[in-house]
Amino acid sequence: MTFPYDIQPRRPQMKVTHATPQLVKFTLSDTDVSVANSLRRIMLAEIPTIAIDIVNIEDNDTVLFDEFIAHRMGLIPVSSHKVGDIPPDDGMVEYKECSCFDGCFKCTREFKLDAHCGEDRVHAVTHFDLQYDHPGSERFKPPGSPGGDDVQCCPFRRLDLEEERDRKEHGIILAKMKKDQRLRMTCLARKGIPKYHAKYMPVATALYQFEPIIKLDREMVDSLTLDEKVDLVDSCPRRILGLDATDKVQIVNAKNCTFDDEVVAKCKELGKPGMVTVKMDCNTFHFTVESVTPDGPRSVIDVVRASLRILDYKMSLFLQDAYDDPITEWLPQHPNV
Repeated sequence: MTFPYDIQPRRPQMKVTHATPQLVKFTLSDTDVSVANSLRRIMLAEIPTIAIDIVNIEDNDTVLFDEFIAHRMGLIPVSSHKVGDIPPDDGMVEYKECSCFDGCFKCTREFKLDAHCGEDRVHAVTHFDLQYDHPGSERFKPPGSPGGDDVQCCPFRRLDLEEERDRKEHGIILAKMKKDQRLRMTCLARKGIPKYHAKYMPVATALYQFEPIIKLDREMVDSLTLDEKVDLVDSCPRRILGLDATDKVQIVNAKNCTFDDEVVAKCKELGKPGMVTVKMDCNTFHFTVESVTPDGPRSVIDVVRASLRILDYKMSLFLQDAYDDPITEWLPQHPNV
């Protein structure tokens, strides 16, 4: 590592380059791979979400086994925007840490599905058939809850589309039924983290790439013939090199570099080793985080913020265990305006 640990402490810096509920890109600098990989692993394994955990199937006339349908139900994304990140947060608690016996509004949410095909056609049962608001679900709703806005299955219903079209284009198919077939069940959704099961995964992608350092030996590059320059440019599958208007080789897309050493190998093949050097800046990392659906289970902006809060809280727990320092403050759950 090139960072001078013996001279000054690390002061990580984060620069957000793109931020939407579906995609976040940011650059983490002035740190090393231990911090970058800690954030990545927290995003993939420690961000709390809600997922269906218990499935009680009452009627199943479809061709699918009960266990197959139960597995599908567990993988349906459930909106988890108010679930809480760390123990001091308001929100839900894990079922194993709750004082209730068979579920309550602090640890459980209930869905019901009752689908029946009364016509002589194939009927697709989708996640839109899962109902959160139904008689008997009041005990699972927190006081002051706005009803159906509490938790929903993702992706949400598109009000700008007709229901039949929305079900066909955006509905997650659970089963298909023919005439006189029925599927009825009750599902309990609970809080968890991806370390327990993949169904709690809050993101589709969370990765980082090192900052590439690409250098050209201008004298050696300019000595190539035009055909050799074209071969050199074409040797890179990601096209990090290109020819300008005067047929000079230039670095045109450095951030697309995947460190595959194809260009370096081509230089050796041309008899000019060292003509192009590609190295990693081990102090700068470009992150890309993508959501599972446009509606959740959590927005990736929330996931990135939660990963920072969880890492900070874990470090506080370490200081508490090592030095008996009480945890009196933590990073805010929402940005201060």
